[in-house]
Amino acid sequence: MLLAACGGHAAMSPAPVSPEAAVRSFLNAVKANSLSAMGEAWGSSRGPASSYMDQAEMEQRLTVIRAFLEHEKFEILGSQAGVTPGSEPKRVVQVRLTRKGCEPVVPFTVIPFRGGWLVSDIDLSAAGNPQRPCPPGGQPGT
Repeated sequence: MLLAACGGHAAMSPAPVSPEAAVRSFLNAVKANSLSAMGEAWGSSRGPASSYMDQAEMEQRLTVIRAFLEHEKFEILGSQAGVTPGSEPKRVVQVRLTRKGCEPVVPFTVIPFRGGWLVSDIDLSAAGNPQRPCPPGGQPGT
């Protein structure tokens, strides 16, 4: 009954404590094919998407994101601060995905939220088209 009063959204779990942990949590959820866990690790300054976004819309968006980010493994290469005047502080975490012989490096933008971090943006174009073969050299096809 409490969930119905809150619009059907579950209580938020604590956000990961570092930018890298947020990305790791998100990519582990991708690997596990868990849209609900992805929705807990992805969001905006309002919080995890699962706490405010329409469930059907969130699942639709995350299904597309999952298709682009499916992987056998991933490696976090590093992160850098990114501050745009007039906006909140953020970090960009570079991640090498390994998928069917391709190894694209994908930037994930993470933002602080309640003492932790959430993935807020992912450059899916850097991941390449998951339906196309990887050209020689291991970089994604477009």
